[in-house]
Amino acid sequence: MTSSTAAPPTVPAPPPTSTSQSPPVTPAFRELQATLELFSREMLQNGAPAVLMEARAGQQVWRHAAGVRSLDGGAPVQADDPIRVGGLTRTMVAVCVLKLVEEGRLVLEDPIAKYLPGIGVLLPPGQESVTVRQLLDHTSGTSYASGLSDYAVLGFLVERLRGAPLGTVLRTDILDPLNLHSTKVLDEGPLPAALVHGYAVLRGKTVDVTHSAQPGGPASEGVIASVADINAFYAALLKGRLLLPESLLEMKGPVFADYGLGLDHWKDTCTNGLYYGHSGDIPGYGTISISSADGNRQLTISLAYPPLPLSTQPSAIALELTGLAQVALNASCRFQFR
Repeated sequence: MTSSTAAPPTVPAPPPTSTSQSPPVTPAFRELQATLELFSREMLQNGAPAVLMEARAGQQVWRHAAGVRSLDGGAPVQADDPIRVGGLTRTMVAVCVLKLVEEGRLVLEDPIAKYLPGIGVLLPPGQESVTVRQLLDHTSGTSYASGLSDYAVLGFLVERLRGAPLGTVLRTDILDPLNLHSTKVLDEGPLPAALVHGYAVLRGKTVDVTHSAQPGGPASEGVIASVADINAFYAALLKGRLLLPESLLEMKGPVFADYGLGLDHWKDTCTNGLYYGHSGDIPGYGTISISSADGNRQLTISLAYPPLPLSTQPSAIALELTGLAQVALNASCRFQFR
């Protein structure tokens, strides 16, 4: 984390780039674009360094990039630039855990201590029986004295059973099979020059938090990715390209639950069903990714937040992102989409 003794330089934001691909967009998809472009303009006017988006409906694809990669350099942000995506990391880690279950190396109902014998020293008294499933669906009720999160512990589990660092496991299980070359774990080697920088205010000064530690651990919020990679990941997951059907059902969880195993749920008014995905809210950055159950309609929005004081509370912008994503994607089916 580096600090600046003066206010961040004022960098004229380059004009946003928006691209759509054939077939020609439907009126509903144009409505989606207009809603999202308005949000992007408002965020830039409020001081956000960068806004990145990708929307998909059938064969229609729209990408948007506005702002700069960094307040220091001022290079225009590009639609395929990677950015820190925070909590979306958890869906990827959950896939790695379910793959171990498919291989018979792990049972969801087993206590985590069976696979990580030393974990007991991090657990409060009486919590030794916390199961793998409870960590995945955030029902463990565990507060770790070390400040770790449920998914940080799951990251240790994956690394132990695979005998490899988390970044290597993600690459083997997900990234290489799907050719997601913009995605990696933050602390896995050199960072790409195109990485979008995030900022916060600390003791009255604007600081660059791009390289700051992940409060919940790398397995909880340590991934960087482009919005296109994120959509490709969720589409592959929901279309059954990463897990067996029974494993995907486990991940989705009960119909009336708010959260499955590494997957958030939202109402899809287009189908009277559910959207699946995840949100990410970490210092300097916010991301939301939601996909229809069949992976046919998708929206991912990532932004570098306007510099705000560091806080342990969820960002109000993160809540706005979630509501916006639902409204925009629901609009995509108001007319026939292709």
